[in-house]
Amino acid sequence: MQGQGSVVGSAPCLTVLPSAGPRIRLFCFHHAGGSASAFSALRRTLAADVDVVPVQLPARERRLREPLPSDMADLVTELDEQLDPFLRGPFAFYGHSMGALVAYEIVRRRKERQAELPSRLLAGGCRAPHQPAAFVRAHDEPDEALLDTMLDIGGVSPHLLEYPEWLRAALNLTRNDLKLCASRTDLGVHPLPVPVHAFYGTEDPLVSADDAAAWQAHTTESFALHAVPGGHFFLLGESSAPFAARLTEVLASAAANR
Repeated sequence: MQGQGSVVGSAPCLTVLPSAGPRIRLFCFHHAGGSASAFSALRRTLAADVDVVPVQLPARERRLREPLPSDMADLVTELDEQLDPFLRGPFAFYGHSMGALVAYEIVRRRKERQAELPSRLLAGGCRAPHQPAAFVRAHDEPDEALLDTMLDIGGVSPHLLEYPEWLRAALNLTRNDLKLCASRTDLGVHPLPVPVHAFYGTEDPLVSADDAAAWQAHTTESFALHAVPGGHFFLLGESSAPFAARLTEVLASAAANR
């Protein structure tokens, strides 16, 4: 197996292969309008104990020339097939916002086909899967309204306003990802045989403590709710340290219970 930092040709959704060492693998799924680079700082911070493996959706960064995904079910099938060779040994899933729904749907699919499941499903900044996704209706809003909401929650840098073409691309990508969330047709409760941890930002205007706590209905195993300082994107910037510390504790517990 190639070492950390290698480009993965056989799995377009990965820019690096998981390392072959004893660290638990944490496959991370990014937010709407985001990309795998959202986990770069987390990958460096947790490197001593956790092998953070960011998952890249099509139409961004290295996958920029690939078509935008239009259906959640098709995307989940594609990601599950690409990730399957690497989902061995100790591994967990973390998804942020839209990424939590993607991670959840992959676990559901793997359960249905009796494939190996993660030791933990970690959901950040996301309402429970049986609830309407936060911000999802914004895909029908005019650009001005969508931009205002993205600025309010920290989903786009104000500096991007100086670059109209880049801003338009960011809005289009976010709008498409929100449509992807809206394409989910099954909003039922399907408990998984996997422990679930839900994280929410104490200043998040989109996801409340009750929204995050509702994830408990989706597991037949243990559940834990974690409040972390920050808004919707508590995993980014200066507010990321408390989240990284809490994540380390959760994964250390998972490793100890193997």
